[in-house]
Amino acid sequence: MCRIRVLPMDEKVEAQRPRMSYHGLLEDMHRTERDMREAGATDEEIARELVDMRNQAKAITRAGMTPEEVRILEERNIAKYGNPLGPTADQLYAKYGSWQQVIDASMRTSYAVDRELSLEYRPCPV
Repeated sequence: MCRIRVLPMDEKVEAQRPRMSYHGLLEDMHRTERDMREAGATDEEIARELVDMRNQAKAITRAGMTPEEVRILEERNIAKYGNPLGPTADQLYAKYGSWQQVIDASMRTSYAVDRELSLEYRPCPV
């Protein structure tokens, strides 16, 4: 996040594109949760699917970043979670203690990053 703060304005504008794409992928996650609930899936099943989707969204978003930016993010995640894309569903369950909280966490976005990029994420009603 601190790296974003010092970017020149043209680079911040460029960084908005992958972030907005990431927000779109979060919308897909909200729809997936709704569809899975309607189909009778358990909170655990939903949480596992959404954590996988979030990690896939990270991979997709990082495709639009520089190799250096990706390297920094992946090194942090490997050190913290042992996975370049971030925590697993089981790691999040151990942290939060409920599958519903894992679901909620999987669909959060960083307000601080969004603010630094002059963006605001508000989920659409599903």
